[in-house]
Amino acid sequence: MKFFTDKTVINDYLLVKIKDYWKMKDFSRWKEVFIDPGVWELTKDVEYSWVTKSSYVFMEEWIKNLPDNHYFSWDYPCDMNIFHTDYFLDKSWSNAIRYAKYPHYIVTVQSKFNNYMSFVEWFDKYNALEIKSRIMGLGNICRILQKTQYIKHALPYAFKNCNHPRIHVYGLAFKNIEFTMKLASHYGIELSIDSTKWTRACTVALKNKYNINCNGKNRQEFFDEYLKKVNSFK
Repeated sequence: MKFFTDKTVINDYLLVKIKDYWKMKDFSRWKEVFIDPGVWELTKDVEYSWVTKSSYVFMEEWIKNLPDNHYFSWDYPCDMNIFHTDYFLDKSWSNAIRYAKYPHYIVTVQSKFNNYMSFVEWFDKYNALEIKSRIMGLGNICRILQKTQYIKHALPYAFKNCNHPRIHVYGLAFKNIEFTMKLASHYGIELSIDSTKWTRACTVALKNKYNINCNGKNRQEFFDEYLKKVNSFK
């Protein structure tokens, strides 16, 4: 499994916001780079602040010319702002159709939050696309912190039916990682995830030593312990 996170720790796979990506010069230390459009901005606005109506041509040219191991998804997660669910679904689908032809674009499934029937409906639509990157993204899951009935049904459906060799799950919570890894192994799907949830202590020892949250001095230790626990699921 490939685990993407921010540049504050030593790791092979980088997760970076697009605004920071455009400022960076050297990516040689990472095997793959996932570029995050900055979805947290959607808790305040329904449009990303870095894009305007006149910049769509620029974005298409930029996506087309990304380096071989750099990937981007321009989707609108409904769990970020449920008041704009229908708008976000339309925007995500429109972008998927427009950019699926590019090898650096991750086509990401968006559906109504925590709604299994909506997930199946939208997954089937996305799954039918010809995805050049061969990566199917699963969004709208980062706020689900437990192994809920939705997780138990939606993720098996995705891994069983996916037409593409790799699935990337955004913001997967620790309690759902083992279940997802087993699904990927069972159905022969390559799995990648991204998360910064490791910044909270995942062991009693870490909690007793540093309290719940990590800081600048112990981030690597928190991350290494998190990965150690994740790797124990294999």
